[in-house]
Amino acid sequence: ERIFSIVEQRLEALEEKVRTTETQVLVASAQKKLLEERLKLVSELWDAGIKAELLYKKNPKLLNQLQYCEEAGIPLVAIIGEQELKDGVIKLRSVTSREEVDVRREDLVEEIKRRTGQPLCVC
Repeated sequence: ERIFSIVEQRLEALEEKVRTTETQVLVASAQKKLLEERLKLVSELWDAGIKAELLYKKNPKLLNQLQYCEEAGIPLVAIIGEQELKDGVIKLRSVTSREEVDVRREDLVEEIKRRTGQPLCVC
C-alpha cells in the first residue's frame, strides 16, 4: 500500500491519471433498450481477447458512461445506437481526444487492437 500511495502522489504531482482498471474499451449505448446489443458486442470483444466491460444498468445515460471511462482511465468507448445498428457500424470514441470514428462492426476488433497496441492476428 505504501508503494502504491507514493506512486499516486508522484503521478498527482505530474497531473497524470492513475488507471484503476485494465479495461481497454467500454461498450456503451446512446439510446435506451440496447442492453442486449451491448451484451452481444462485449461478448464478441471478450472472445477476441479484448478487455472490455459495460455498465450493468439497463438504460444508462451516455454522459454517465463517458464519465465512468474518464474516471477509470478507460481509453476507448464503443458506442451502439439505433442508427449504427441499421448501418452496421460502431462509433469508436477516444476518451482523451474525444475523436469519434465509425468503424464497420466486422473491423472493430482489429481497430481496437491497433489503437491499444495489441498484436493483430494473422490467421
